[in-house]
Amino acid sequence: MTLALHGVEPAFALLCARHSRRLRSLIAARVSDPGDVPDVVQETHLAMWRALPRFDIQRHFESWLTTIAVNKCRDWGRRRSVRRDTLARFQGEVAGSATGWTAGHAESLLLENERLDALHEALAQLPAALRDPLIRTALHQVPQAAVARDLNITVKAVEMRVRRARQRLHNVLTMA
Repeated sequence: MTLALHGVEPAFALLCARHSRRLRSLIAARVSDPGDVPDVVQETHLAMWRALPRFDIQRHFESWLTTIAVNKCRDWGRRRSVRRDTLARFQGEVAGSATGWTAGHAESLLLENERLDALHEALAQLPAALRDPLIRTALHQVPQAAVARDLNITVKAVEMRVRRARQRLHNVLTMA
Protein backbone atom coordinates (compact mmCIF):
# COMPACT_ATOMS: atom_id res chain seq x y z
CA MET A 1 0.00 0.00 0.00
CA THR A 2 2.83 2.39 0.85
CA LEU A 3 4.45 1.84 -2.54
CA ALA A 4 1.15 2.41 -4.33
CA LEU A 5 0.66 5.62 -2.34
CA HIS A 6 4.02 6.81 -3.66
CA GLY A 7 3.00 6.21 -7.28
CA VAL A 8 4.69 2.87 -7.90
CA GLU A 9 2.54 1.43 -10.68
CA PRO A 10 3.38 -2.28 -10.15
CA ALA A 11 2.35 -1.93 -6.51
CA PHE A 12 -0.92 -0.34 -7.60
CA ALA A 13 -1.47 -3.14 -10.13
CA LEU A 14 -0.91 -5.71 -7.38
CA LEU A 15 -3.37 -3.86 -5.14
CA CYS A 16 -5.97 -3.92 -7.94
CA ALA A 17 -5.36 -7.61 -8.61
CA ARG A 18 -5.66 -8.45 -4.92
CA HIS A 19 -9.12 -6.88 -4.70
CA SER A 20 -10.24 -7.74 -8.24
CA ARG A 21 -12.67 -10.57 -7.47
CA ARG A 22 -14.47 -8.67 -4.72
CA LEU A 23 -14.61 -5.50 -6.81
CA ARG A 24 -16.06 -7.32 -9.84
CA SER A 25 -18.77 -9.02 -7.79
CA LEU A 26 -19.66 -5.75 -6.06
CA ILE A 27 -20.01 -3.96 -9.39
CA ALA A 28 -21.82 -6.87 -11.08
CA ALA A 29 -24.47 -6.73 -8.35
CA ARG A 30 -25.08 -3.03 -9.02
CA VAL A 31 -25.09 -2.62 -12.82
CA SER A 32 -27.93 -3.95 -14.93
CA ASP A 33 -25.89 -5.10 -17.93
CA PRO A 34 -23.14 -7.67 -17.26
CA GLY A 35 -21.30 -6.32 -20.30
CA ASP A 36 -20.81 -3.04 -18.46
CA VAL A 37 -18.91 -4.61 -15.55
CA PRO A 38 -15.41 -4.39 -17.13
CA ASP A 39 -15.97 -0.73 -18.03
CA VAL A 40 -17.10 0.18 -14.51
CA VAL A 41 -14.19 -1.78 -13.02
CA GLN A 42 -11.81 0.17 -15.25
CA GLU A 43 -13.40 3.48 -14.25
CA THR A 44 -13.11 2.45 -10.60
CA HIS A 45 -9.41 1.66 -11.01
CA LEU A 46 -8.85 4.99 -12.73
CA ALA A 47 -10.68 6.84 -9.96
CA MET A 48 -8.64 4.93 -7.37
CA TRP A 49 -5.39 5.89 -9.08
CA ARG A 50 -6.40 9.54 -9.21
CA ALA A 51 -7.60 9.59 -5.59
CA LEU A 52 -4.71 7.56 -4.17
CA PRO A 53 -2.64 10.62 -3.14
CA ARG A 54 -5.59 11.73 -0.99
CA PHE A 55 -6.13 8.33 0.64
CA ASP A 56 -6.13 8.54 4.43
CA ILE A 57 -4.07 5.63 5.71
CA GLN A 58 -6.15 5.67 8.89
CA ARG A 59 -9.14 4.47 6.81
CA HIS A 60 -9.76 0.87 5.91
CA PHE A 61 -8.75 0.36 2.26
CA GLU A 62 -11.66 -1.94 1.36
CA SER A 63 -14.19 0.59 2.67
CA TRP A 64 -12.54 3.31 0.60
CA LEU A 65 -12.52 1.09 -2.49
CA THR A 66 -16.17 0.11 -1.95
CA THR A 67 -17.18 3.77 -1.74
CA ILE A 68 -15.41 4.55 -5.00
CA ALA A 69 -16.92 1.52 -6.75
CA VAL A 70 -20.47 2.29 -5.58
CA ASN A 71 -20.08 5.90 -6.74
CA LYS A 72 -18.82 4.72 -10.14
CA CYS A 73 -21.83 2.37 -10.44
CA ARG A 74 -24.14 5.29 -9.70
CA ASP A 75 -22.34 7.48 -12.24
CA TRP A 76 -22.58 4.70 -14.82
CA GLY A 77 -26.30 4.30 -14.19
CA ARG A 78 -26.90 8.05 -14.54
CA ARG A 79 -24.95 8.21 -17.80
CA ARG A 80 -26.81 5.17 -19.11
CA SER A 81 -30.11 6.86 -18.22
CA VAL A 82 -29.05 10.07 -19.98
CA ARG A 83 -28.06 8.11 -23.10
CA ARG A 84 -31.35 6.21 -23.06
CA ASP A 85 -33.34 9.45 -22.63
CA THR A 86 -31.34 11.14 -25.40
CA LEU A 87 -31.94 8.25 -27.79
CA ALA A 88 -35.64 8.18 -26.89
CA ARG A 89 -35.90 11.92 -27.50
CA PHE A 90 -34.04 11.56 -30.79
CA GLN A 91 -36.28 8.68 -31.84
CA GLY A 92 -39.33 10.76 -30.88
CA GLU A 93 -38.08 13.61 -33.06
CA VAL A 94 -37.46 11.21 -35.93
CA ALA A 95 -40.93 9.70 -35.56
CA GLY A 96 -42.48 13.16 -35.37
CA SER A 97 -40.73 14.31 -38.51
CA ALA A 98 -41.66 11.24 -40.56
CA THR A 99 -44.54 12.58 -42.64
CA GLY A 100 -47.43 10.33 -43.49
CA TRP A 101 -46.55 7.61 -41.00
CA THR A 102 -47.46 7.08 -37.39
CA ALA A 103 -44.96 5.71 -34.92
CA GLY A 104 -46.75 2.35 -34.93
CA HIS A 105 -46.17 1.57 -38.60
CA ALA A 106 -43.32 -0.70 -39.61
CA GLU A 107 -42.18 1.81 -42.23
CA SER A 108 -41.88 4.51 -39.61
CA LEU A 109 -39.82 2.25 -37.35
CA LEU A 110 -37.61 1.36 -40.30
CA LEU A 111 -37.00 5.06 -40.98
CA GLU A 112 -36.12 5.63 -37.34
CA ASN A 113 -33.65 2.76 -37.37
CA GLU A 114 -32.07 3.96 -40.60
CA ARG A 115 -31.59 7.44 -39.16
CA LEU A 116 -30.10 6.04 -35.97
CA ASP A 117 -27.77 3.86 -38.03
CA ALA A 118 -26.77 6.92 -40.08
CA LEU A 119 -26.07 8.84 -36.88
CA HIS A 120 -23.94 6.01 -35.47
CA GLU A 121 -22.03 5.72 -38.77
CA ALA A 122 -21.50 9.50 -38.95
CA LEU A 123 -20.22 9.51 -35.36
CA ALA A 124 -17.84 6.65 -36.13
CA GLN A 125 -16.42 8.59 -39.11
CA LEU A 126 -15.62 11.66 -37.02
CA PRO A 127 -11.99 12.00 -35.99
CA ALA A 128 -11.51 10.99 -32.36
CA ALA A 129 -10.37 14.52 -31.52
CA LEU A 130 -13.87 15.77 -32.46
CA ARG A 131 -15.96 12.73 -31.52
CA ASP A 132 -14.69 12.32 -27.94
CA PRO A 133 -15.49 15.86 -26.73
CA LEU A 134 -18.90 15.72 -28.42
CA ILE A 135 -19.88 12.40 -26.85
CA ARG A 136 -18.58 13.39 -23.42
CA THR A 137 -20.37 16.74 -23.36
CA ALA A 138 -23.58 15.89 -25.28
CA LEU A 139 -24.33 12.30 -24.27
CA HIS A 140 -22.49 11.90 -20.98
CA GLN A 141 -23.19 15.51 -19.95
CA VAL A 142 -19.67 15.99 -18.63
CA PRO A 143 -18.87 19.70 -18.13
CA GLN A 144 -16.55 21.19 -20.73
CA ALA A 145 -14.00 22.07 -18.05
CA ALA A 146 -13.75 18.42 -16.97
CA VAL A 147 -13.42 17.26 -20.59
CA ALA A 148 -10.70 19.85 -21.16
CA ARG A 149 -8.83 18.64 -18.09
CA ASP A 150 -9.16 14.96 -19.11
CA LEU A 151 -7.99 15.63 -22.69
CA ASN A 152 -5.32 18.11 -21.60
CA ILE A 153 -6.71 20.91 -23.79
CA THR A 154 -8.36 24.25 -23.10
CA VAL A 155 -12.06 24.73 -22.50
CA LYS A 156 -12.18 26.87 -25.64
CA ALA A 157 -10.66 23.98 -27.62
CA VAL A 158 -13.38 21.65 -26.29
CA GLU A 159 -16.02 24.18 -27.31
CA MET A 160 -14.57 24.51 -30.81
CA ARG A 161 -14.24 20.74 -31.29
CA VAL A 162 -17.83 20.16 -30.21
CA ARG A 163 -19.02 22.87 -32.61
CA ARG A 164 -16.98 21.39 -35.48
CA ALA A 165 -18.23 17.88 -34.71
CA ARG A 166 -21.85 19.03 -34.71
CA GLN A 167 -21.33 20.88 -37.97
CA ARG A 168 -19.79 17.81 -39.62
CA LEU A 169 -22.60 15.60 -38.34
CA HIS A 170 -25.15 18.08 -39.64
CA ASN A 171 -23.49 18.16 -43.06
CA VAL A 172 -23.26 14.37 -43.31
CA LEU A 173 -26.79 13.72 -42.06
CA THR A 174 -28.49 16.34 -44.22
CA MET A 175 -26.76 15.02 -47.34
CA ALA A 176 -27.81 11.43 -46.62
